[in-house]
Amino acid sequence: MNELLKLSATEIAAKVARREVTPSEVLEAHIARIEAVNPSLNAMVEKDFERARKLAKEQDERVAQDNTNLPVFFGVPFTVKEMFAYKGMKRTGGSIHKKELILDWDATVVERMKNAGAIPMGTTNVPELGFWFETFNPVYGRTNNPYDVTRTCGGSSGGEGALLGAGASPMGLGSDIGGSIRMPAFFCGVSGHKPSRKLVPLTGHFPFEREELLGLSEEKYPYTSMGPMSRKASDLYPMLKVMMGADGLDPHTMEKPALEERTQEWAGRKILICPEPIFHRTRSTDYELAQVVRNCGKLFSELGADVQELDPRFFVHATSLWFSALKSSKSRHLYETLMGPEKDLSIGKELLKVALGRGDYTFPNLLVSLGEKLNIGGEDFAEDMQALAKMKADLDEMLGEEGLLLLPPHPRVAPKHRAPLWSPFDFIYTAIFVTTGHPATVTPTGLNPEGLPLGIQIVAGHMKDHLTLSCAEFIESTFGGWQPPK
Repeated sequence: MNELLKLSATEIAAKVARREVTPSEVLEAHIARIEAVNPSLNAMVEKDFERARKLAKEQDERVAQDNTNLPVFFGVPFTVKEMFAYKGMKRTGGSIHKKELILDWDATVVERMKNAGAIPMGTTNVPELGFWFETFNPVYGRTNNPYDVTRTCGGSSGGEGALLGAGASPMGLGSDIGGSIRMPAFFCGVSGHKPSRKLVPLTGHFPFEREELLGLSEEKYPYTSMGPMSRKASDLYPMLKVMMGADGLDPHTMEKPALEERTQEWAGRKILICPEPIFHRTRSTDYELAQVVRNCGKLFSELGADVQELDPRFFVHATSLWFSALKSSKSRHLYETLMGPEKDLSIGKELLKVALGRGDYTFPNLLVSLGEKLNIGGEDFAEDMQALAKMKADLDEMLGEEGLLLLPPHPRVAPKHRAPLWSPFDFIYTAIFVTTGHPATVTPTGLNPEGLPLGIQIVAGHMKDHLTLSCAEFIESTFGGWQPPK
């Protein structure tokens, strides 16, 4: 593997600034890797290589003339989840009704990454409408895990996770409403961060048009969070600094706050561990993942941290609370988006077509759409929302100002394709922190005997993103971080 493919984005930018390598050389190394692995992975769904090469050539000329005052990611390639607006590229969301839609504008975070000197290479695959934690849709098909193509890469930022895990992109843009950044990062052996709620603007995320967020009330504002993904945890912090802050189009995003500096001070810090959390309707945590949390707890204890174990039943009702929170904030039903102009489409008929292998929609979306039409669960969310607020307040109190929580990102390593259908609520390990608003980071901790990535999830108080990112960097340096798949 080309040595450039093993570097972090910031290391690449530093080499470009020192004129040790040109942006074009960096780009070509990553394009070659994409061309080598994508036939097996189906991770990149639309290439933007021609424009990327033109931009890289312009950057070659600039840095040759003057290598001072370069933007933070000057000369570094990146990739974009297909659900983001990206000028000149499709934003289908994996829906057959959007498969020809090409946008002429950039999502705020895409524009900000470009302004930071990064070079976009193309878009990556998603589940249909971004719903489900496997990446498969009727437009682009299925994406595979770079460590074992018979396994899922996760979702909904699954294409990003797979491409990063294969070493084909140093960094990418994802989004997270149920763990859609963190599950793919974990399954594919890389790092991903879900920021504190409302820290990064949603402008340009599927299905919203450019100024549509302006009309959304606080109660109907989505729980979705935009966030960074990278093959090295050390890139998440500078990426977040580029991405965050109000843009004038998403009225609910916080004005750009001063992100606190990273730290490596662990002595005396309160660290909660929860190796085997108990959630209703999920599998129990596999031993190897629970042991990762215990090992990290032991490590921090040896460094002088105040390590305590969280009651494993603290999150026991999280699944129903997550569903209630999302239902209460909906401005449209899933089936309305899924069916597009075909409002009278029979869900029963479409389920039968899926069973016969001829469907235009995916099974998880059809099943949830059916539940919406039948109004399963009702519309009275007040009691659950109070319980969710109490859970958040109790966790904040236990964490204090500078505490951290360590727990598994999922109950098992990357499962085989379709296996999540038999355990559909396992996503709650990551999802609950979307609705509580806490920042959460996932980073790898090595490979298991089968060669599949292990990892850990790190949570902190609201707007304490620097703590989870600092912890991820420390764990990366201790356990070795991303390892190229064999």
